Amino acid sequence: MPSQPIRVLQIGMTKNIGGLETYLMQQFDHLDKSKVIYDFVNITSEYEIVFKDKILKAGGRIYRVRSRHSNPIRHYWQWIKLLHRIAGDYKAIVLNSNSITYVFPIFIARFFGIPMRIMHSHNSGFEQKIGIGKKMIMAMNRILLKWGATDYFACSNLAGRWMFGPNARFTVIPNAIDCDKLKFDEDTRNKVRADLNLQDHFVVGHVGRFTFQKNHTFLIDVFNEIHRIQKNSVLMLIGDAVEDLTYLNQTKEKVRKLGIEDAILILGMRDDVPQLMQAMDCFVLPSRFEGLPVVGIEAQAAGLPCYFSDTITREVGITESAHFLPIQNNENQWAKSILQGTACNREEANAKVVQAGFDIATVIKKVEDMYLQG
Repeated sequence: MPSQPIRVLQIGMTKNIGGLETYLMQQFDHLDKSKVIYDFVNITSEYEIVFKDKILKAGGRIYRVRSRHSNPIRHYWQWIKLLHRIAGDYKAIVLNSNSITYVFPIFIARFFGIPMRIMHSHNSGFEQKIGIGKKMIMAMNRILLKWGATDYFACSNLAGRWMFGPNARFTVIPNAIDCDKLKFDEDTRNKVRADLNLQDHFVVGHVGRFTFQKNHTFLIDVFNEIHRIQKNSVLMLIGDAVEDLTYLNQTKEKVRKLGIEDAILILGMRDDVPQLMQAMDCFVLPSRFEGLPVVGIEAQAAGLPCYFSDTITREVGITESAHFLPIQNNENQWAKSILQGTACNREEANAKVVQAGFDIATVIKKVEDMYLQG
């Protein structure tokens, strides 16, 4: 074991608490920091990243680089200056990404001699239509990655094949969670439901940013059909918009037109998702695409019946209560499946998630070993 911990430079933490941010913080919290410690680069330095105080208090470092969208020249120049100054401190650099439209840190890290240069795929589709310009950038970036990256990681087989190609070699790092925090607790459930005035309601839950990917308009259609049949139903939406308010506004407008405002809770970005999941009766994720959604694992660890779109990798289906449904004009089928679904043993479901290898205690040892031996 080294006398000083190996330092790994992580890129991907933003100002929002999303799946990627949750993934990185789960690992950071559970690392044996006498062996490995994560530092972070904030590549949109106009904003502070989430968990900043917690990272600094635990001995992590945070570096700042100007957003490439606001000032591309300064962005790339600050990266060069930063790695020139700190590269010698790092065994590895990891770019956690939802697309392959940006790989500069991996490319430049080779020039500065960082031994392990890892591209980590966290998604299996694009938020927006890809024009010829971006396709050209992606083609060039694949070439740069072949030259610059030493390792490919992915949160699922689907995410790996999507980003790196069907024949690429990559290592799957499961989106592990702290299963203990998700264990069902009747007292927590009763307290949260009382606080939100949900004691006598059937609570449908969703966690996700308001983006094209998460497909909120279809979710509202599904819930509207549920509510038409079961009047005591409530839809709990956890998450916020990320700069672009388009999809949040579309969701609110659809809710208003359907006249179901009183049955919708928009709770915004929260740091108490495990507790809120205790209050839910089922979890719905009709995304257009996903890598391997952390919230899907969390919902199953909380013992919830889960309803996923069939565009999401089946790798997320850990328990018998995970169901996959088509999202093309099928809100009636979704509503019927949800209303006819049976409750599961919430304590047993948590144990199954642990047994399937998604508990952070299992995964973090594998991750540490890769950095120590790589």
